[in-house]
Amino acid sequence: MKKITVLVVDDSPFIRRIISDWVKSESDLELVGVAENGQVAIEMAISLKPDVITLDVEMPVMDGLTALETIKKKTISKVLMVSSVTTQGADATIRALELGAYDFVTKPQGSSSLKILSAKTELLDKIRASLMVRASFSSAVKPSSRIESIATSDKIVLIACSTGGPKALAELWAGLPKNFAAPILIVQHMPAGFTDSFARRLNQIGTVPCREAAHGDLIKPGQALMAPGGKHMKVSSKGTIEIYDGPNVHGTKPAANPLFLSALSYFGASRLVGAVLTGMGRDGADGAAQIVNAGGVFFGQNEETCVIYGMPKAAKMAGGISDELPLDQIASALTSSLQRRQKRAS
Repeated sequence: MKKITVLVVDDSPFIRRIISDWVKSESDLELVGVAENGQVAIEMAISLKPDVITLDVEMPVMDGLTALETIKKKTISKVLMVSSVTTQGADATIRALELGAYDFVTKPQGSSSLKILSAKTELLDKIRASLMVRASFSSAVKPSSRIESIATSDKIVLIACSTGGPKALAELWAGLPKNFAAPILIVQHMPAGFTDSFARRLNQIGTVPCREAAHGDLIKPGQALMAPGGKHMKVSSKGTIEIYDGPNVHGTKPAANPLFLSALSYFGASRLVGAVLTGMGRDGADGAAQIVNAGGVFFGQNEETCVIYGMPKAAKMAGGISDELPLDQIASALTSSLQRRQKRAS
């Protein structure tokens, strides 16, 4: 079997060495080079043609964002960002995902063997996930056809996404009308320190206001709340937002399934409209299936527009998708569904 070739790019000699050692320790991966800044990375990417580039966000000479734009124009390499957990690093990482990086990992932190092992496992898993990334995912998507919002609705919109989600949500957000008539609750698989930056980014796009959710938040029409990284979010028995810690669900935290099932329990299926967007794994599939089987509506992002067609496929196979659509049609479908029931797709 062909090995996945990897180019490691990082300003820190320590990070370059540790990631290189992790890659070299795996029989299915091959380290083809290391670079200390974006300028060298571009030259090596063009000459070595690696399958995957692990790219530092903050570097001297040329930063990761500048390098990423050129790499995406001149090569077919897939880019995995390596970010520090800082406000500046998080903001740059969110921008990198919009520019075409397929995912990101945080730099190894602390000296405990458990944390190092966790960072190693995550990085290697995400390098291997590049095999499932559609080569054409970063090409331009047609602007969503925005429709006028409706005045009132008793519906609640639920959205789940993972790998490729930041870019997909940014495009979906641009298609939502102002004065959106329903609350939107979002689970995007991300670690702590990044969801606040991502929610602020969606808020800047200028349609539906969005922010990171806090425990006790009210669920209000026209307001989007995003589950905080590293914590689960659900609808409490009082109909407010509950943020809590707990074990991973389907390998992730936050996870969509607790949100979906708690929303079903409190609001009932007839008031729920949702979307399962691009991502790896099957998070959200079971909850979406229960909602659709009870009379709710869920849209799935189609394979052609997904970065990774994992979560939508799992939801579809579980019976949790009423209709599968290209990304540029989902905003309109969600808006149109706020005042009408949809027949379940066969």
